[in-house]
Amino acid sequence: MQKPTEMANLELTTREWSDRIRRLLKQRALTQAGLAQRLGVSPATVSRWLAGKNEPTAETYVALGNLAGRPDGTYFWERAGIDTSELPDPGLRQTISSIQATLDDFNLITSKKVSQHLAGRGNAVAIPLMNVTAFGDRIPPHENVRLSQANVEDVLLAPLSWCPHPENMISMHVAGDSMYPTISSGSILFVDTAATDRSHLNQKLVVVGHRDLGFKVARLQRLAGSDLLVSANPKYLPLDVSNATRWKIFGEVLWWVSKDLKQNS
Repeated sequence: MQKPTEMANLELTTREWSDRIRRLLKQRALTQAGLAQRLGVSPATVSRWLAGKNEPTAETYVALGNLAGRPDGTYFWERAGIDTSELPDPGLRQTISSIQATLDDFNLITSKKVSQHLAGRGNAVAIPLMNVTAFGDRIPPHENVRLSQANVEDVLLAPLSWCPHPENMISMHVAGDSMYPTISSGSILFVDTAATDRSHLNQKLVVVGHRDLGFKVARLQRLAGSDLLVSANPKYLPLDVSNATRWKIFGEVLWWVSKDLKQNS
């Protein structure tokens, strides 16, 4: 049984995160429905947050922090479990050394440490790395983790200028060889989940979700009367994803990080 002081502290904490979300709505001139749309949740979910009935998930806290920006975003990032003391100073003006960062370079960031090779021209965006895999082949492994059941493995940082919709960015793993040599198995994809309009994604790299087959990554090619996923590896035939009720566009792949395969040979 909770003691009165513990219950009081819990109520104070609840009021605090509800008030922070309410303040964010005011600062960004957003309605509850507008915030729900930006975060990909239902208006009822936002209403429960504001009422203190349900607390946002870690992934949602990261998105709220990205939407708020510094300094208010720090509160949301900390609620997500991020050590904000090691996030980059928003005043830093160092130049990004190269987009061709290796996965080893990113290990510095996934450990919540800031690399000199990735200090943006302004605020950094905290991007959740989900324990979800986009499969670069026709048939995925037996286990299929749905995004609603996924956990945040870690948090990666990227410059704000790389993210058209910062609050909608997530990262995920890649397995399979259908996108080789463009994207090798074991890479990490950075996906803008706000970019889902097929008419704007022709010839773009996308992640597409299927209820039973999980996530696929490939290039979307729109033809008269059909939409195809085209792999980089010629041994894989195009996959018809015209049925939008079965194949939903999850988002556009903005960039990815791959480990140099020669280092492993």
